[in-house]
Amino acid sequence: MSAPSAHDVCVIGGGITGAGVARDLSLRGLSVLLLEKGDWGGGTTGASSWMIHGGPRYLEFDWDTTRLSCQDAGHIVTIARNIVYRVLFIIPVLPHDKNNIERMETAMEVYDRFQPLKKAHPHVRLTAEEARQVEPGLAGDIIGAVSMEEWGVDPHRLVYANVQDAIAHGARALNHTEAVELLRDGDAVIGVRYRADDGTMTEARSKVVVNAAGPWVPAISRMAGTEVKLRPAKGIHIVYPHRLSKFAISAESIDGRDLLMVSHGGFTLLGTTDDDFYGDLDSIDVMADEVEYLLQAFERVFPAIRQFRPVRTTAGVRPTLYKWRRYEDELSRRYQIFDHSVDGVGGFVTIAGGKLSMYRLMAEETSDAVCRKLGHQAAGTTATTPLPGSESDMEPAEELARRFGLTALAAIKLQSRHGSRAGVVMEDSRSGRMVCRCEPLTEAELAFAARNEQVRSLADAFRRVGLAGGPCAGASCVMRAAEVIGRELGWSSSQRFDAAREFIQESWAGRAPVLSHSGWAQEEMVQGAWRGLLH
Repeated sequence: MSAPSAHDVCVIGGGITGAGVARDLSLRGLSVLLLEKGDWGGGTTGASSWMIHGGPRYLEFDWDTTRLSCQDAGHIVTIARNIVYRVLFIIPVLPHDKNNIERMETAMEVYDRFQPLKKAHPHVRLTAEEARQVEPGLAGDIIGAVSMEEWGVDPHRLVYANVQDAIAHGARALNHTEAVELLRDGDAVIGVRYRADDGTMTEARSKVVVNAAGPWVPAISRMAGTEVKLRPAKGIHIVYPHRLSKFAISAESIDGRDLLMVSHGGFTLLGTTDDDFYGDLDSIDVMADEVEYLLQAFERVFPAIRQFRPVRTTAGVRPTLYKWRRYEDELSRRYQIFDHSVDGVGGFVTIAGGKLSMYRLMAEETSDAVCRKLGHQAAGTTATTPLPGSESDMEPAEELARRFGLTALAAIKLQSRHGSRAGVVMEDSRSGRMVCRCEPLTEAELAFAARNEQVRSLADAFRRVGLAGGPCAGASCVMRAAEVIGRELGWSSSQRFDAAREFIQESWAGRAPVLSHSGWAQEEMVQGAWRGLLH
């Protein structure tokens, strides 16, 4: 076992909330250890709809969550300028919808009161003809529509930006490192025993342990001898490798739930389901009937949806606070901070519930609770302190492209991940060499991620820099990526082949539920090529 380390605080969970807590506490001058058993943002956060939004549907039963979400979204937009972008929604109204056009406009008028909090614009009402003019793909029988503006975000980069800033302010952050036991001294938690990816066991002592493990919160709480009940809810998305519309579009499912089709840069997410989940959090399958549920809903408002080829699905579990009898999509997205000293367990704090669009507020209030326990007098500054890459204005994308021999699209993608630091990433002789053209990614950025951004696998590279996120789904770039990362990490030839094989096998579970007849034909061709290459 490695020698133990000592910290003020140990944070368990490297999703957006845990990363936000680690950053906040580090900015306040505390010594922090952040542990994540997988990769940063690889759980609930990465399986989100990629939006910082207020949630107008919560106005019916949870007004305060809408207000807080909009308020904190405004702070996130300010501190993460390079990672966020505007998303304009069209909400069509069809005959016999539960909300007619007048009711929808009334709801949007109420929501408009919150829009200034997140620096968004008010709604516009559209006639059926106007709606079909701006989006010809809408159904011919729509009655009208209203617009709504939200913010899109790359959740993987948002998580890593928080981790990156925490490290810059003295934190120690370890991915692929699992907390296997909480250290106890009587009734108090005094640290964590954790296992690294290579099997090495290490102990870390701390004055406070923060449980920010998302849907794994109950499991970590049991290690401390206490209980936090959640009502986990599974959600899936269908992923298309291109934009299906200039707008995000909402639809109503057969059971009345609100669903979304949102285009982000060069891909589109369609989702999400919302079902109670009782299975293995580390093995979440997507079922064919879940895919059909989404497609059935969207063909009512966007009839051509089945003509487009999806490339994969995503699945995640929301750590929703426990509530009996409510339907899943009516559950509050509120959060709660538990100081377990009231349960007789000292040195242990849990943050549970909430949503991506108010992660910063959740982290700030959790950090406030930790500081009170430690008697540490320091206010949070995360509402105004820019995240890495947003500290200064970015150079024009065309100038960045010209300077490093990139296409304009590759330069824009690069800046969306690294902001004003994009030029530093490209200071490499491989700056103009592409790993993949359908999801423009350079060898220089991929090598930088392996050297400086804790990328240890091809799946990590997917989250950090979008590897295999384009239409080829990795078929034309995985082996080349394994070569680039392998050179940086010292992989042998066999290790590079193994890494490529592992990535292809792991991604299969997400692709299989959406393969059509033509999709299966393409899959057979790709698999045949891989069998020949990988024996």
